[in-house]
Amino acid sequence: MTEQEIKKIVSDTVRETLIELGIAHDDPIEMQKDFQHLREWRLATAMIRRKGILTLLGLVIAGAAAAMWIGFKQMINQ
Repeated sequence: MTEQEIKKIVSDTVRETLIELGIAHDDPIEMQKDFQHLREWRLATAMIRRKGILTLLGLVIAGAAAAMWIGFKQMINQ
C-alpha cells in the first residue's frame, strides 16, 4: 500500500466521521468558529457555576453570622 493510498483512506475516514457527527468538513473556518463558540459556552457555564457556588457560600456564611448575632443579642438581653 502506497503512502498516497493510505492518505486517501485516512482522508475518507475522517470525512465520513465528521459527516456522521454533523460537522461541515468542507468549510474549516466555519467549523473552527463552531468549536470556538462551544468553548466560549463551556467557559461561560463554568464561570456561572463558580459564581453560583460563591454566592451560595456567601449566603450560608451571612445566615450563620446573623444567627450568631441574634443569639448573642438575646444572651446579652437576658
